[in-house]
Amino acid sequence: MATYTTPGVYVEEISTLPASIAPVATAIPAFIGYTKQRKENGVDFAVNTPKRITSLLEFEQMFGTTLNEAFTVSLTDPPAGSTDNATLTLNNPSSWSPYLLYYQVKMYFGNGGGPCWIVSVGNITPGGTLDATELENGLKSCEKEDEITLLVIPEIVKLGTSASRRQLNDAMLVQCNKLQDRFAVIDTLEGSASDSISTVAGNFRNNEVSLANLKYGAAYFPSLQTTINYLYDVSEIAIADTRTAPANIYNTKKVSYLNGTYIPAEGTISVGTNPTANKTLTINGTVFTFKAGDNTGSNIEIGANEGATATKIAEKINTHAATKDILTATKVGTTVELDAKGTMNGPAGNNITLASNDAGVTVPAKLSGGKDLSDLALYNKIIALLKEKTLTLYPSAAMCGVYASVDRNRGVWKAPANYSLAMVNKPNVDITDDEQGLLNVDATSGKSINAIRTFTGKGVLVWGARTLAGNDNEWRYVPVRRLYIFVEESIKKSTEFVVFEPNDANTWVKVKGSITNFLTGLWRDGALAGAKPEDAFFVNIGLGVTMTSLDILEGRMNIEIGMAAVRPAEFIILKFSHLLAKS
Repeated sequence: MATYTTPGVYVEEISTLPASIAPVATAIPAFIGYTKQRKENGVDFAVNTPKRITSLLEFEQMFGTTLNEAFTVSLTDPPAGSTDNATLTLNNPSSWSPYLLYYQVKMYFGNGGGPCWIVSVGNITPGGTLDATELENGLKSCEKEDEITLLVIPEIVKLGTSASRRQLNDAMLVQCNKLQDRFAVIDTLEGSASDSISTVAGNFRNNEVSLANLKYGAAYFPSLQTTINYLYDVSEIAIADTRTAPANIYNTKKVSYLNGTYIPAEGTISVGTNPTANKTLTINGTVFTFKAGDNTGSNIEIGANEGATATKIAEKINTHAATKDILTATKVGTTVELDAKGTMNGPAGNNITLASNDAGVTVPAKLSGGKDLSDLALYNKIIALLKEKTLTLYPSAAMCGVYASVDRNRGVWKAPANYSLAMVNKPNVDITDDEQGLLNVDATSGKSINAIRTFTGKGVLVWGARTLAGNDNEWRYVPVRRLYIFVEESIKKSTEFVVFEPNDANTWVKVKGSITNFLTGLWRDGALAGAKPEDAFFVNIGLGVTMTSLDILEGRMNIEIGMAAVRPAEFIILKFSHLLAKS
């Protein structure tokens, strides 16, 4: 209180309203997995460093995309009577890349996702594998980021053993229970095509997740056939052309050649024996001279064997001012393979002349095979086949997008179910009503699995809203669990101002007032059930109510809060009966 020493009029402002409680974010996921790079503003950063992004573009700038898949193209003779000049086959890679994070983040944003956190646990590499320990270390790094409210590890399904998948699923649930401010979204592995729904559900419940902390997670099934294309590069996709007519003109070429204007001319220089000193090799009018121990100017050093000489010839062609811009030379054993390039492409490359006056170095008179292409039709057919190659992805990331969209438009208390999924053609497994019953309810373990199904005229819908604690009447439903997380975190953060305040009735009134106002607002929004606020919640605080004298002496302020959370209407039962005519 101010001390007044000078006569006059003074103004004091008295606070009469309780402090307001700011609602926390509810759907901020952390995606944990492997990325192509880790750069922020051009500077590399370490693995297991959570980074916040707000769009797929930011992800691409910071983490890159993912590996191109190694498709190949086969051209064979068409069947007799066909008007096509080839039978075209697009071959899948011998093995698919296990790195899914980029595609899954794309699904998240495509289904309404907003800000999220990305944790890169390592670089993606061709032929690389996933490591459960690395993924778990990335998960641990999320503990220090308070904003995170959802945990997702999309690449769990690519781990080779149920033990490693269980390790990570359990680790997510343990972290959620420890911090009490986040929720895990888990994928249910499909198994083989012949596995029944009962087998899939049994395997998940028995082998993929433990019994502890089930109220902090939800599982979804099955995977989704999406509209997302695999990444590929037409300059990397090789063509195997085994046709007899025209005779394999595209063999070993890349698909990108078909979209250009030419096939380069080719030729081969064969080095049978060591060249003779002062003999020459002439390419397109440029004379190269063989010299022992001298590789300057137009001289080509004579090596100790043919292979070494072939190396020198290739190096000289690729670096000499007169040939480096028109030819690419590649040493293959004791030969040098030439490809026309740049300004000498197509038929022009056929005019590149070669000559040798050394019997040990044989050359064709000219390069050959160069031609203009007008095969955009074949190129477009290949591109059309590539566009048909779409990914099948598990639904965890898409569900995080649904959570974010529902929270934003309706509220965290609304079940994230009976909503359609974007960027999805259909579920990978069709589920009947009876089969969903096996997923939804399990009397033994209680581990509910939420189904994603196709309905005629409605599309692909999320058709379940249970947590893994399906037999727990308190925490059975996803919106109830997430509403409590939201309320607990909001009140916790907004009552920190009370720490070290006097533990007396004045403070208790302020605390009760702020919490009551917050819960009243939720009741008006429809988050709490009850005809009146007092039917929807209670807030108790005070000596003899929630605290004893000993509690006050020990510095404890106990506040009891009860809420009647709204619960989803999971089973709509219409009861009909006959009514006899009355008139």
